[in-house]
Amino acid sequence: MLKTRFTALMLTCIALASCILMRAAYIQLLSNPRLEAMARRQYLSRSLIRPQRGVLLDRNGEPLVVNLETSSLAANPNLLSNKRALARTLARAMEGSFPKILNRLSEDREFVWIKRHLSEAELKRLKKAHLMDADGDLPEGLFLVKESDRIYPHGSLAAHVLGSVNVDVEGVEGVELWLNDRLRGKVASVQAIKDALGRPTFIDAVAAKTVQDGEPVTLTLDSSLQFEVERDLKAAVQKANAQGGSVIVMNADSGEILAMANEPSFNPNDKGASADRRRNRGVTDGYEPGSTLKAMLVASAISHGWKMSDQVWGERGSFIVQKHKISEAEAKEKFEWVSLKKMLQVSSNVAAAKVALKLGADNYLRTLQLFGFGNKTGLGFPGEILGRIPKRKDWQPLTLANIGFGQGILVTPIQMVRAYAAILNGGLLVQPSLLKSPTLGAIAEPPVRIFPQRVSHELISGLETVTQEGGTGVKAALPGFRVAGKTGTAQMVDPETGRYSREKYIASFIGFPVGVEPRVVIFTSIVEPRGVYYASETAAPLFKEVLSAVANRCSLPGTLPVDPLLAGGEMGSDALVMRQAAPEKPAQTASMGVLSDGGASSAVVGADTIPSFLGLTPRETFKKLKGRRVKWEVVGTGVVKTQFPLPGSPLLDGGLIRLVLAEP
Repeated sequence: MLKTRFTALMLTCIALASCILMRAAYIQLLSNPRLEAMARRQYLSRSLIRPQRGVLLDRNGEPLVVNLETSSLAANPNLLSNKRALARTLARAMEGSFPKILNRLSEDREFVWIKRHLSEAELKRLKKAHLMDADGDLPEGLFLVKESDRIYPHGSLAAHVLGSVNVDVEGVEGVELWLNDRLRGKVASVQAIKDALGRPTFIDAVAAKTVQDGEPVTLTLDSSLQFEVERDLKAAVQKANAQGGSVIVMNADSGEILAMANEPSFNPNDKGASADRRRNRGVTDGYEPGSTLKAMLVASAISHGWKMSDQVWGERGSFIVQKHKISEAEAKEKFEWVSLKKMLQVSSNVAAAKVALKLGADNYLRTLQLFGFGNKTGLGFPGEILGRIPKRKDWQPLTLANIGFGQGILVTPIQMVRAYAAILNGGLLVQPSLLKSPTLGAIAEPPVRIFPQRVSHELISGLETVTQEGGTGVKAALPGFRVAGKTGTAQMVDPETGRYSREKYIASFIGFPVGVEPRVVIFTSIVEPRGVYYASETAAPLFKEVLSAVANRCSLPGTLPVDPLLAGGEMGSDALVMRQAAPEKPAQTASMGVLSDGGASSAVVGADTIPSFLGLTPRETFKKLKGRRVKWEVVGTGVVKTQFPLPGSPLLDGGLIRLVLAEP
């Protein structure tokens, strides 16, 4: 009986083993699509290989945006134990939210992000908390993922142009958004073999070669000039106790933007900056241009047969149009007969309104459209607006009169810069550009002639009087240069009442140096200055500072004698003599190589020597010896071609330095 039972048990075991063996053979040897798919999912995966994002460079090759390899912390919650204690430790190490981290560690997933782009300080705290050893190893279930982060090495420099990226290094603003497809390159999806923790170990090397790094992009900006412009703008906004401001510097012939700054600014490395600080106001914000639009009015008048000497009656300060009073900016201004040139110089609202009424709505509207108002400039920058010109059917006499002196029309700073560039370059409407390396295959729009060159010549002569004695832009004049431009002080609309505010203004100045190469146009604005709000006292002085920076950076040769008082006051020199006659070579002291100063004795100041001034403008030479009590003699215009004493000679207290200038 026992033998029979044992035999039955053995046969049963053999039968079960045979069934298992047959099942195993079936699974292992015969094809089963469902099981094969399950197996592949266990050890095979698709991984995205992200390319290096293209860098952004200034026109001289200076990196404005670069990439930096960084580490991000991730976890496999299924492999973690004591998640509450771990979450508390991680929250302390990364100064994060304990509930948020605990929720992520509690998810039923194989992969979750804990913190992207860890800083060096956070990595050190992970080591201090004994979560990471000296070799960078972490407890089971935690691991570091190598990623690429976007770094802006100059901080806030050109922030409104460059823009920023999100945590996945995708552009969200500025050039980063505008050229995102070009910068991010081509992502490759490749097959990878996973380890026991689900991490990719081996990838398809052939497929990985299809990854294409992002294309580097060269901008038209000059980083050195941009720095100077931003510094000057910030100082001007603070001095005026204003809400903000903007500056644009553009080449009038090529349309290349050399500098574009806004205040308030932000640091793209700081992901928490407010949206208000991130706007590139030079292209995204509209404003009423005020008196700067009078240049367009005069261009229209000259194009339709007027002369700069033609006059209109100034009504002694005010007149009525459709039961509305139009008056000058100040009650004391009671002009009688006003020529077009004087209208620009003193910025007469009444004269501008009367010229517009005489010119007619059709003629003036056509001119504004030719200047590009009401349309985008073609810059291509994200967020650029059209501006607004009232529809022709809505133009009443009062509408025409108001637009004559710059109210009732919405423009952008970049539109105004382009309009003034047309005045400077002889009547060609250029397309502004921020890209030194344009998109492959793209063809820039050729300049369009919008008025004859003679109109430009006459208009420039009128705009020059604005910065001369009696003009509203005297404080925009830079010694040594002929400067043309126009002030504009416009009331802002109060959003609560829908009417012009008596407290909020935007002050602007647009102009350019005359007779120099390269030809550049500069726009400056101060938004809501407190106290003195006129452009003559706010935007015009800022223009002067920016023009000085442009002159130094671009080596613009001076076209006028330098004011001796300015040279002495700003540079600490005793005297500066300017002569246009050809210089005679002075006698030199053989022992020291310095000029004789009428027998006056001079002492050598320490071991200081005179540097080389060759190729510099007079202002640049003065800055080199700022604060030293020396005398200057400058002959000619342009940049330094010859200097006496020679470079390397001892620097004498009270000595004379003679510079001979010539056109470069």
